[in-house]
Amino acid sequence: MSRKGKKIIRRRTIPQILDDNTINLSLDDALEYVYAYKKSEGLRERTLKDHRVLFDYFNEWIREQHPEIERVNEVTSGLIREYIVYLSETHENKRTGERGLSPYTVNVRIRQLKTFFTVLQSEEIINKNPVKGVKLLKVDEDSFSPLTEDEINRLLRIPDMQEYAQFRDLVAIYLTLDTGIRTSELFSLEFSNVDFKSRAIYLPGKKTKNRKPRVLPLSNQVLRLLMELITEVKANFETEYVFTSNFGEKYNPTSFRRRIHDYKQKAGIEKPLSAHSLRHQFCRDYILNGGDIFTLQRIAGHSDISTTRKYIQFTTDDLKRQHANYSPISRLRKRK
Repeated sequence: MSRKGKKIIRRRTIPQILDDNTINLSLDDALEYVYAYKKSEGLRERTLKDHRVLFDYFNEWIREQHPEIERVNEVTSGLIREYIVYLSETHENKRTGERGLSPYTVNVRIRQLKTFFTVLQSEEIINKNPVKGVKLLKVDEDSFSPLTEDEINRLLRIPDMQEYAQFRDLVAIYLTLDTGIRTSELFSLEFSNVDFKSRAIYLPGKKTKNRKPRVLPLSNQVLRLLMELITEVKANFETEYVFTSNFGEKYNPTSFRRRIHDYKQKAGIEKPLSAHSLRHQFCRDYILNGGDIFTLQRIAGHSDISTTRKYIQFTTDDLKRQHANYSPISRLRKRK
């Protein structure tokens, strides 16, 4: 019989102090701890949100596969590796039905877990870091499949310019292919960032990944499309954002990624295609069309030129064409 006026408590809710003086937090409480820690370091809301989302994926998997594990101290290296195998082989894309994430995507999640548990160990929440000895998956550096000129034209013909949402998507595709702008930067773009007089987009540090301001020159065709979109948005919505939903709200990058997949299928393109691969496409084509890697690094916003190099991935045909144009022997023959 319970005592009157007292709450019935079946499980302890206050974190336990273990024998090694670490605090045995629940997985949810550990997430909130790391979130607050990273916020105090000045991380942006988007980065903080990414940390939360990625750890929630891990937490959800534990609840489904190992409901007996409730505390962060109970997570082992074996459990982490089991999760990696799940991500690589079993995880299902609910939209396409495909199984397994790419090594690149799996590595994003491994890095997030490394960050998470490193904070907990440094703060003496846990005594042993279960991710410390876990290595990243090997990634094929040349896994990007560039679109041909015909495939790009087919893709650009799919969106209906009479429909606002599809016209907006078309402008977003053109802009990415013209500047290599990141998706996060693209959909945080405001009217004040576009200068029609100087024909460029000016991204302040608060909108870029590395917090450095960046200038993105625009081609005439993209400038006209951008001007048309902005004029329409201003006429219909009270917003400062260039890209909006049908209701005038800030456009969600996830929605754009889904719609890119739909356009790809309608265009009959069998290669993998994503919003991010359009950025790869820009980097590759910029170099093939005569651009240099140093200006590309500035436009793409890469802190390290080695990152720019990874974005420049050539096919065998690309190498043959460049060799035919620039081989010393071929040039000697042309002079004779």
